[in-house]
Amino acid sequence: MKVIKNIICLILIITLFATMASPAYASTPDTSAPIAVVMDFYTGEILYERNMEQRWIPASMTKSMTAFIVYQEIEAGNLTLDTEIRVSAGASRFSNRRSVPGTFVPLPSGGLVTVETLLRLMMIPSGNAAAVVFAEHISGTEENFVIRMNETAAEMGMYTEFTNSHGAFVHYSNAYSTAILVREFIMRYPDILRITAMSSVRFQGRTYRNTNLLISQNMMADADGFKTGSLRQAGWNHSATAERDGRRIITVVMNTSSRSARQIESRRLLNYGFEELQRRETERIERARIFFNGGLIPLTEAPTFFHGSLLLPLEDILGQLGYLINRDEEHSLISITNENGYTATLLTGRDLAVINGETHTLSMPAQVVNDIIYTSIETIGALTGTLAEWSMETGVIRFRN
Repeated sequence: MKVIKNIICLILIITLFATMASPAYASTPDTSAPIAVVMDFYTGEILYERNMEQRWIPASMTKSMTAFIVYQEIEAGNLTLDTEIRVSAGASRFSNRRSVPGTFVPLPSGGLVTVETLLRLMMIPSGNAAAVVFAEHISGTEENFVIRMNETAAEMGMYTEFTNSHGAFVHYSNAYSTAILVREFIMRYPDILRITAMSSVRFQGRTYRNTNLLISQNMMADADGFKTGSLRQAGWNHSATAERDGRRIITVVMNTSSRSARQIESRRLLNYGFEELQRRETERIERARIFFNGGLIPLTEAPTFFHGSLLLPLEDILGQLGYLINRDEEHSLISITNENGYTATLLTGRDLAVINGETHTLSMPAQVVNDIIYTSIETIGALTGTLAEWSMETGVIRFRN
């Protein structure tokens, strides 16, 4: 009996020391969503996933692809937000079919509706016929438009089997592909957040509420989109995004049990995403070790993160390498020189630098945080004429001639 007690004590001691020695990892989110993914918007890093590549029915989250193609047409100059599109008789009949799953949003046959209004009707209350109007106007028929949807998805690296423009009928994608689409959409056309952040839209004397309760019921103050979807065969789906303290998180849940459950799980996963991203960034800052041509540069100022990029204290590093840095704070100008006649200038908040008379485009503008100038690893490399490498796994940052 005494031997058993000693073994148990030994196990407890080993467990305690192992816990003390281990980094403080965030717990796995307590989510009931059978299909889920949490993505860092700025890097695309997956912070959590459950069955994210499982083939599933996206339902009205499909409309995000239709809206993306609309924005492609705006970018190409084929449409503007003020362009009026005529509603076909077929699209009008479809809008009046109460048997079709989704919000009932009647459209007038032969009526003219602006692109802006159609986008709002499609993305806020999830009007199915608005998607059909876009499909017919852009590609002639919905069938042709679906071909473009799947081609566009393939270009993004998505898995899709789209067969319609709205998602009211069964077809397939997965959570990871939906997250890819949301990320690409916001990166290329951030104006969409102006629409998805609206709590309602008014059309023909009626107000339609946003099906995203994070927005329409203010369940999460920093949420600003994206798209819901539900079908009897699909359960309750939701792609969502929020921005907080310079970070943006994207989540997708599929096949949740109810309308309220998809909102609760989305909010839970968004909050988890911010916490997990903060933990990972803090850990990466603590692990950071900088070497210049093999020699360690001990930092007196800690690195920081901005929009998913690790930024380094410019004056701390260049000062140790023999450079002189002068600030003209009135004009946000930074001048860098050394005894060998080297000169460089850059402006905080701008992505351009002039190094020995040559203009360089920087990967990210220099930032001033708490009176410390921070800049990217690539910019330090450009300023010193070295090859920059960063291992996220080990934290080692190397600059080599």
